[in-house]
Amino acid sequence: MGKIKKAIDLDDLLSDDYEEDEEQYGYIEDNIYADHGEDDDLGFPDLDDIPDVMKEITGNSEPLIEDIPELPKDIGAAAADVKPKTQETLAKDAAAAKTTSDAPVEPMPEHEFSKEPPKGDNSVTLEVPLPVMEIIDILREHTYTAYLVGECVNLLYLGERVMDFDIACNASLDRIIAIFDERFKTREDLLSRGELIIINGAMGISVAPYRSRIDGSGKPIYCKTIDEDLHRRTFTSETVAYNPYAGIYDPFKGLSCITEEKTTLKAIDEEVYEKLEFDRAKLKRKAQENAPKIVIPALRDNPETILIAMLKCARGEAEMSRYTLRNINANAELTDMMLPSEIARYFRRIILGRNIAQTLMDFKEVVFSIFPVLRVQDGFDQKSEYQEYTLYEHTAKAVGYAFPDYAVRLALLLHAIGKYDCAADRGDHMTFYGHSERGVMLVRDVFEKDYEVDDAVAERVMFMIMHHDDHVSPENVVQYTEFCGMEFTRLLLLLQSANIRAKSSDPVNDRVSSTLRQLADNVTTLGSTPRPQTRRTATIDGLKKFTDLLGRNGV
Repeated sequence: MGKIKKAIDLDDLLSDDYEEDEEQYGYIEDNIYADHGEDDDLGFPDLDDIPDVMKEITGNSEPLIEDIPELPKDIGAAAADVKPKTQETLAKDAAAAKTTSDAPVEPMPEHEFSKEPPKGDNSVTLEVPLPVMEIIDILREHTYTAYLVGECVNLLYLGERVMDFDIACNASLDRIIAIFDERFKTREDLLSRGELIIINGAMGISVAPYRSRIDGSGKPIYCKTIDEDLHRRTFTSETVAYNPYAGIYDPFKGLSCITEEKTTLKAIDEEVYEKLEFDRAKLKRKAQENAPKIVIPALRDNPETILIAMLKCARGEAEMSRYTLRNINANAELTDMMLPSEIARYFRRIILGRNIAQTLMDFKEVVFSIFPVLRVQDGFDQKSEYQEYTLYEHTAKAVGYAFPDYAVRLALLLHAIGKYDCAADRGDHMTFYGHSERGVMLVRDVFEKDYEVDDAVAERVMFMIMHHDDHVSPENVVQYTEFCGMEFTRLLLLLQSANIRAKSSDPVNDRVSSTLRQLADNVTTLGSTPRPQTRRTATIDGLKKFTDLLGRNGV
């Protein structure tokens, strides 16, 4: 017997990953029987021999139709109406089948992302580094659309240096890994968020599928288009995308918020929420109380954005739009959804910013949400001729004047929290006896419940709060260092320097503040130089210039 040779269409048998399997395991022939010889017997008779075989088995060459079960009536009736096809009909069907097989077949999409071409305006072009262009070109060769997104677009637009780039594309995460994992060195620590970090040259390039949001557990929720990906971001300045072959794509007018001096942080669709609030304000009082609170969805979905905005403002990189800032303060309790360790991680960087004083005033409700003990300071009048500002204003200014040391600035933020409990109104003035001791008790509770710091920072902060009213001068600084050590003395002098300067605009305060700051620097110098033979010599040689400085400053 011969064998039946049948044309096999591998596209019907193999999955969409056939090409990848072909690369991995080698070429597969179209005829799956090609490896059998002509004389191999596979057990299949020739079509012409079938009647003879039937006759050998049954003694009759006719088909055994009596063994076929009877069809249901409705199906049998329909089958009876079907006429047998003529040779001409069979030829027409074969030609139609051939025409259909020759027509191009639309490939099935391998993922849910849109295949839309890149969008953009070529009137604005950005200079993209070659390592980043290489990644975008590789994605383009695989028929994917890629955009630069996020802060890197802002910096490129301003002509500033960028080292970290973010790319969003319409490829699934599995495809991104398959394309780049063997070509480049990669980091997979952000895969849980849907990002693959590609190291190309000295640059870290994040490549991720389009994402509509990242939920509370850190799991990415994917979306189809770049518009949905951009809309998940909080501020319009973050919604500018760039494709090198299409140009700038700015669906939310984010470029208008980016300037060389400062970026304006304005919520997406801010006008919509501001109008809702305006309409709510026109309702009667009872209706206003029952109306739902207006909160920008991006803030509700990602409270971390509030601290990111604070950080940018504290560093002087950005300023807030009026309504967005008001909405943040109105919903400051959203930060309660964050872990104390996360809040402390952000606030450590916030408090070291050069514009921290104004940031503490602008984001006042957020600060009170993180440190509830500070709320009583708002508007508190100390009734002192030496204090020109309210207690919270004094606190914010003191933090802003301080040397950028984390422990010093944190101590200044909390140094007066005991005053409210110890205040005694004497008519024309107030006294605050014991407020340092009370402050230490309160700050210990803050560190246990509301804010997380390590033990070393907590020890320094509580020491400075306890002794922030001590009188340290060039005459007794050596004795003070013997009592508490040079490092603690230096920190205390830095705190006192900022605290005195923040009391009022009196020029005398500025001179005393400058002297204490230089004395702190001198304590550091004394600690780094060999000690003189006697303590008396150290006092004379090490502090003589500060006595002269006090005289020159009139202190």
